[in-house]
Amino acid sequence: MMINSNYAQAVTQAKANNDPLINFDNNTPAVQPIPGEKDTVTLSDRALAMMNGAEVKETAPTYVKPVTARALLAASDAAKSAENNTDNKTASTDNRFAEIMQNILNQRLGIDTEKLKEIEAKMELIANDESMSPEEKQEALEALVEEREKVMEKGKEVRELAEETD
Repeated sequence: MMINSNYAQAVTQAKANNDPLINFDNNTPAVQPIPGEKDTVTLSDRALAMMNGAEVKETAPTYVKPVTARALLAASDAAKSAENNTDNKTASTDNRFAEIMQNILNQRLGIDTEKLKEIEAKMELIANDESMSPEEKQEALEALVEEREKVMEKGKEVRELAEETD
């Protein structure tokens, strides 16, 4: 005995018939198998075509030349070199943008950019000078750092005076 899965329908039917008891026996018919002619899930397209009397022709697969490892490596190298070229262009663009932003900032702060560039050049010369001892280099670099700080302080004072006059 199977239980009817549609409980609401059985209750409604019993109320309509004024039955004091509800019969929950499963009255659904048994599942019938699908005939082979209508079975489209398990049969291939070729089998279905043959069942309908159609003639099936198979085409030979086309040959695709396999890609060798050498060809893949060459393509990868070409892509990397193209990527490196664009990265170099982007890096130079980024450097120019950073320089422009620094110049704008220096102008707003009242810092003498030319003087700072001169100090940086002197620092680089001292750092690359092999005739000087490490102690002499350290002293010279410290003096240039102090000079750079003075230039920045002077720029700060100029900016503060300009703000007061505005």
